[in-house]
Amino acid sequence: MQQVAKEILLRAKKDVFSGNLGNHITTFKGDGLDFREIRDYDYGDDIRKINWKATAKGNGLKTNVFNEERELNIVIAFMLSGSLHFGSVKLKQEVATEIMALLAFSALKNDNRLQSVFFEKKIEKFFEPTKNDAIVYQLVDSAVSFDTLGREVNYQAFCDFVNGVVKQKSLIFMVGDFYGDVDLSQIAHKNELYAIIVRDRLEENPNLNGEFELVDTNSLSSSEMTLNKEVASEYQKLIQEHDEKLREHFLQHQITYGKIYTDEDIYIRLSEIIKG
Repeated sequence: MQQVAKEILLRAKKDVFSGNLGNHITTFKGDGLDFREIRDYDYGDDIRKINWKATAKGNGLKTNVFNEERELNIVIAFMLSGSLHFGSVKLKQEVATEIMALLAFSALKNDNRLQSVFFEKKIEKFFEPTKNDAIVYQLVDSAVSFDTLGREVNYQAFCDFVNGVVKQKSLIFMVGDFYGDVDLSQIAHKNELYAIIVRDRLEENPNLNGEFELVDTNSLSSSEMTLNKEVASEYQKLIQEHDEKLREHFLQHQITYGKIYTDEDIYIRLSEIIKG
């Protein structure tokens, strides 16, 4: 296993098992509960589960009782794109790998089923549901080994994959930099989605000046370009417009999202995103 993979695994395992990240990824917003019965309300019961219709009939306050589905199906999707091969502090690909490791260790720590996929225009690598933490080592090794250059994510194909393969309501974490045409509406209604956006500050604010050879990490085409304040400002405007459209899409479809930059403490920032 590569040295960078070993370092990521050690950090992620230490952070998860000495912290409480896993405690925040085990509850669906919709509860994931099955109705069992109606009983008298007791002090300390969740007021959101009060049955007002039964209460209105008299005989005191009534509450719904549910059988809790403690075991969740958690899907971690590593979205392979050429633009992950960039970073002024560390490669975005390495940051995305550590996020995947943190999420995987957290899911398994809480005895949930973990299903994982590396996806571009199709499935590049798929791991069946498991509770064995040996899978995390395979995931990290795969994530740092993938050559992401020349790749571009097809989000429509990803939605087709989820609808065809993930049969039950799941907690889906998508890890990538989310450039391009992102539409997740087809899977957001059935599942709880988290979009973990990995970015580098330099790509959002290219404070550069001079002649550069720019390489498109998706198509691998290159061109000479003069970067100055005016060009940087126009580029920054395009990124901001893209991200605003992305934000509106996530809000419209109740998708939890957040950015993690290559210079941030990954564990702390991921915890903030999950806690909402």
